[in-house]
Amino acid sequence: MFEVAGAADGRLVARASTQPENRAMRSTTISSVTALLAAAVLATAACSEAVEEPTGVPSSYTPPTRAEILQGALEAGLRAVHGVGASAAVITDDGEMWTGAAGISHPGTPVTPDMLFDMGSAGKNLFASLTLKLVEEGALSLEDPIGKYLDIPWPNVDQNITIRQCLDHTSGLYMLIEHPMFGGPYESIDFDRCWTVDEIFTTLSDTPYFPPGGGWHYTQAGYILGTLIVEEVTGSTTPVEIQQRLLDPLGIDGMLLDLSEPTPSRFEIAHNWVDTDGDGERKDVSHHSREWIRSNSRILYYTRAGDFALWTHALFSGDVLQPDSLQEMLRFHASLPGKEIIDGYGLGAARLYVDGVELWGHSGSIPGYGFVAYHSPQHGVTVVVMMNYDPDPRYEEYPGEIFLRLFAAATRL
Repeated sequence: MFEVAGAADGRLVARASTQPENRAMRSTTISSVTALLAAAVLATAACSEAVEEPTGVPSSYTPPTRAEILQGALEAGLRAVHGVGASAAVITDDGEMWTGAAGISHPGTPVTPDMLFDMGSAGKNLFASLTLKLVEEGALSLEDPIGKYLDIPWPNVDQNITIRQCLDHTSGLYMLIEHPMFGGPYESIDFDRCWTVDEIFTTLSDTPYFPPGGGWHYTQAGYILGTLIVEEVTGSTTPVEIQQRLLDPLGIDGMLLDLSEPTPSRFEIAHNWVDTDGDGERKDVSHHSREWIRSNSRILYYTRAGDFALWTHALFSGDVLQPDSLQEMLRFHASLPGKEIIDGYGLGAARLYVDGVELWGHSGSIPGYGFVAYHSPQHGVTVVVMMNYDPDPRYEEYPGEIFLRLFAAATRL
């Protein structure tokens, strides 16, 4: 598991028990960052030779600390993409965790590592892990049809869809965000309305993309049905089950998994920013109700970067699920129409490659928040980046400039 303690310099350290820039400038990859780092080393070497002359410059050179390197990468990345604010966490192969923040939550209030951000669809990783835990306990099977647990009165929902197909997006179910009544222009959204399950599968539904198992199409609908099944099986709520079965054993208590009640005073949520009318200027939209977002998953997932880094590192290091369950999660579909940047998708987990390095994890994006969390099994490194703004496609592409810079730095510490 993890032991969390304060370091001498005041940083939070966690040790894991398991072993406008132009578009061309945006394309910084691991290779190009390596080249920049190499150039910096050569320049430093040249300077160190020059100081042998009586110039008055100290001859000793103090290399930057790990925290300074990572903080510099975070700040440089945020500047490069013209972002508002960001919080990040990195766990390196020695098990140490760094957390940092840059930019603002709102005028006069900087982002801090303790602030919570909405993780969006990255919550699917938590939910899929909970489902696999229940499979381990024999409470259900991935091959069970949803009709075994739920009455299905909706004509566009096949009762023979399996739980596996709900989790790996092969159910064929319609994606409600594509319905014009739900996912229309930002200013037309009724943020105070939480659509009911019945409305989602009737009013916001449409013909399935394909028969169950007949293709791949990203859709939230399968996870909504999965949530109903888990709560039927456990007799409890999904947030409670995730906290008790997954997070408590890891000592993680900084996630906020439901906003049905007033936000506890110990939590501070970063404000989110959206270009609401297409004029190129982001506006603070934190005053909007979260009920509309709740329609999309039945749960709201908020986290600190450090807590989600601990979760991701533990999960993909083998500290959460049994080996067979983790293998099921990592059975990736290699062809994902519309998601070409992602090489494969399993059960609540995606795979992508950065300069040939394989990464496992998930991302999320909802109005005003962006979220990227991936683990490299090759390097034993986990990187989480949370942003409080909609990424500007003029300056960055998935998985994002900040993530690429932090991952490049983390793999060379």
